[in-house]
Amino acid sequence: MARPPIEVVILGTSSAAPTVRRGLSGTVLIREGETVLFDCGEGTQFRMLAAEVPRRKFHHIFITHLHGDHIFGLGGLISSLNLAQREYPLHVWGPRGVRRFIEFLVNFPRRTRLGFKIDIHEFAPGYEGVICESKEWTVTSLPLDHTIPSMGYRFEEHELPGRFDGTKADELGVPFGPERGILQRGEAITLENGRTVTPEELVGEARPGRIVSYCTDTAFTDTARKLAQNADLLIHEATYGDEFLEMAIDRKHSTIRQAATIAKDAEVRKFVATHFSTRYDGPLLRDLKTEGREVFPDLILAKDLLRVEVHDRDDA
Repeated sequence: MARPPIEVVILGTSSAAPTVRRGLSGTVLIREGETVLFDCGEGTQFRMLAAEVPRRKFHHIFITHLHGDHIFGLGGLISSLNLAQREYPLHVWGPRGVRRFIEFLVNFPRRTRLGFKIDIHEFAPGYEGVICESKEWTVTSLPLDHTIPSMGYRFEEHELPGRFDGTKADELGVPFGPERGILQRGEAITLENGRTVTPEELVGEARPGRIVSYCTDTAFTDTARKLAQNADLLIHEATYGDEFLEMAIDRKHSTIRQAATIAKDAEVRKFVATHFSTRYDGPLLRDLKTEGREVFPDLILAKDLLRVEVHDRDDA
């Protein structure tokens, strides 16, 4: 039976400042009812409401860097969670400095008492490795190349057991019940007739977990490719078109062609380009798409509230 897809919602697609049609950076990942947020620009909670994002199992926020268009929505979101009488902890992960910023947001308003705990996890510039792990998934980080320390993220599910061949189990006389569970856990069983049945006879190869990579803000860098390698979905900033290559280099952002090159070289299954300069709208956005698709033909140009499903590879 196929698992429900991971659903990713791009809340905002604008770089630096909002436009009439586009909000600031924020991306939600929803997996089996659990909600994870990457970045929290101004207006993020409004976009979450518009997208009907579930907040019942909302435990983690991953911040890439401390530019305002990626963090100025934290104050409002924390306030609203408090008004909703949240009681369980919220974990915020990000570069050094995020603790000071959140403590200011929480402590500056007078007569405000927070009814839930915020666990803040800071990482020094250049950190590489695992930053968060649950029973079912792991988030790793590599440093990106931006004007201030910036963290790219790779959300990766743990391996799943191989599929159980129920038809063959019937043929071998494996009864319904705990015996099948034992085989699926990798242990052999002995039937009443004395025959030993091994997991290798009925259970296929382990299935890889799904991978979602999030790379922004960054110049063109190989660490983004490493984060994206074989990902089921890559979300990568694409602030400029070809005509502003020098500006991209100077400001340590990526052109859409560079982002598409990362997607191609990393052999990702799906690629969503986002974080566009405010100068792009309407026909100019279509021009961006054309440039990117010259490198990665299936490129998806993000728009606010875009939803992307990530299925198991053998179910897609």
